[in-house]
Amino acid sequence: MSDILNQLNESANLALRAKSTQESMKHLAKAFALFSNESTRLENANVRLLNRFNKIKDQLERVENDLRSKVSDLDAASLYLNNILKNISQGILYIDLTGIVTTYTTKAQNILEIDEKKVLFNKYLDNFKDDFFGFSIKNALNFSMFPKTSYITINTKNAQKLIEINTSIVWDSPKNHRGIILLLKDLTDLQKLQIRANRNDRLNQIGQITNSIAHEIKNPLSSIRGFASLLYKDLEHTKPLQDLVSYILDATKSLERVTNNVLAYTREVVIDIESIDISSLIKEIVKSIKIDETFSENVKINLNLIDSSHFIPADRDLLKSAILNIIQNAYHAMDDRGYLSISIIKNISSISINISDTGIGIEKKDLENIFTPFFTTKQSGNGLGLPQAYKIISAHLGTIDVRSIINKGTTFTITLPHKRK
Repeated sequence: MSDILNQLNESANLALRAKSTQESMKHLAKAFALFSNESTRLENANVRLLNRFNKIKDQLERVENDLRSKVSDLDAASLYLNNILKNISQGILYIDLTGIVTTYTTKAQNILEIDEKKVLFNKYLDNFKDDFFGFSIKNALNFSMFPKTSYITINTKNAQKLIEINTSIVWDSPKNHRGIILLLKDLTDLQKLQIRANRNDRLNQIGQITNSIAHEIKNPLSSIRGFASLLYKDLEHTKPLQDLVSYILDATKSLERVTNNVLAYTREVVIDIESIDISSLIKEIVKSIKIDETFSENVKINLNLIDSSHFIPADRDLLKSAILNIIQNAYHAMDDRGYLSISIIKNISSISINISDTGIGIEKKDLENIFTPFFTTKQSGNGLGLPQAYKIISAHLGTIDVRSIINKGTTFTITLPHKRK
């Protein structure tokens, strides 16, 4: 380019210094020819450059479209995988070789009840003990030493949970992607169902046995009572001996009461369903308790019921009997002093009635037996009250759960469905 400019400059100077017009025109013509040739060359170069630019632009657009398509595919795949992780029944915890938690699903957060912000992309040991899951995470990462399946029981803010942990190692990956996967499964509800199933089986077996025993006792008991009554009349003129026979009659009456209670328990619960307002029923029960002369004024009753009427399908008398039985049980656990709290909580498909006391609590070893017939820790009582309440609630398609802390109190939770199916 500089050569052309020099030539043009030289031709222009020669034209200026020319001695004649003809010579000057000759130099100017040469300059215009150089300029025209260079313009044509630049124009051709510009056309070639524009064509190349358009070609590169088309290539870039194709590459950009490909990248957008791949990004879209990656986003779709990522969304797909995230949806799978969110909806999988097990919680997933992934720890890389440096001890950083790189995956912590919503289900895992729900099971462990530890916020995602505290755990995800932070060191495992910042939030958990090394052996929190029943084995050493350090040994698992460093030496691949871990059980494939383990079980732990943890206490969270809301409940005690039984968790199954299935562990595996990811090794066939780039080094920065290697680590261990923990699959967490909450077995708490399954354990409760198993306990209820075992309890029901046990209650059925005990019911059959007690029914047979009660019938075997009742027949000879009737004979004993009959002959004792005749003997009592025959000894009318022998007062000391007649008094001794009266003891036999009183004992037979007591035994007859027990056998009648046993037979009543072993009978199938037949319910007469109607629509009842649960809050009104609770108020009615509490009113009957307060007017009882044996009820201590030192026991304060706190009610937290539903403001508006809420109707459920139930047998009014039987449900009242079951709830009253549990409330009386809570009252007797407080030794005439404390707080009795009754609340109703509306759930999506059911209602929960919580009955809490501040009594002595129930020993852990006894919790499994409180619904077993004839089991009681009281000085008096036949041990049939809670088992009968359990049968009534079960007949209403409901459940009873119990939580207790020694010297702090006990909470019975009765859950009843809104509708019978």
